[in-house]
Amino acid sequence: MKNIILNLFKLNYFFVIIKKVLKRFEKNTSEEAKKWAKLNAKFTTEEFCKLIDLQLYNEILSDVILIEKDAKYRLSKLNVTLGGGGNFILLYFLTRKLKPNVIVETGVAAGWSSLAFLRALNKNGKGKLYSSDFPYFRLEKPEQYIGYLAKNEINKINWFLDIRGDDVAIPEISKRLGENHVDLFHYDSDKSYSGRVKVLENLNSKINSKTVMIFDDIQDNLHFKNLTEKMKEKYCIIEFNKKYLGVIGINFLINDRYEIR
Repeated sequence: MKNIILNLFKLNYFFVIIKKVLKRFEKNTSEEAKKWAKLNAKFTTEEFCKLIDLQLYNEILSDVILIEKDAKYRLSKLNVTLGGGGNFILLYFLTRKLKPNVIVETGVAAGWSSLAFLRALNKNGKGKLYSSDFPYFRLEKPEQYIGYLAKNEINKINWFLDIRGDDVAIPEISKRLGENHVDLFHYDSDKSYSGRVKVLENLNSKINSKTVMIFDDIQDNLHFKNLTEKMKEKYCIIEFNKKYLGVIGINFLINDRYEIR
């Protein structure tokens, strides 16, 4: 509680934290969202990746094992708990497959996803990662932990990290992209419905029909369901660690003969 209070009264954090608290009063649609996600989940991560490119999936297995090993080792050296990572296997695989020039991610935390993205970009030999997050305000001097796992990567020159929160960071990232569009987008920050909507609004001009979008924790609310209905794009839902993530923009990755929504 002490750290929360101290961080709350930092000038740059106050309004962001207050917004996070207020968003907790949004209508709870998690039960309906979870039922929908479970009903429409068709693949495991392994099945999805193999369906797209079996050879590549087999090739990356040693890489993702090393990512997990390195991450767990570095986290073991800390005296705080930063929590687990997202589906870094999927993120690494899609980055290797798509060979994107621009990746945008929201929600960095310890840096599991950032580490996977940067290593895949390094392997590809091109691309840049733009990341948005906000410090763990429950910790003392929380800024030092954001992206902790990825800060020693040799290609971090291809990484722009903004920890001022999505409302500030995403417009800044959009500005930095100039005429470039987003090839791969990963959402794993503010889990509220309004938070997801705001990020997409601020990034809308940089997203096109070729952008592959991944949304974590779609069981938290009906945003992903409503988004797919609005966009009328094919999508895939994957169960991961008893939660669900959704992928949009996979038309050109999976042959139409396979059953996807």
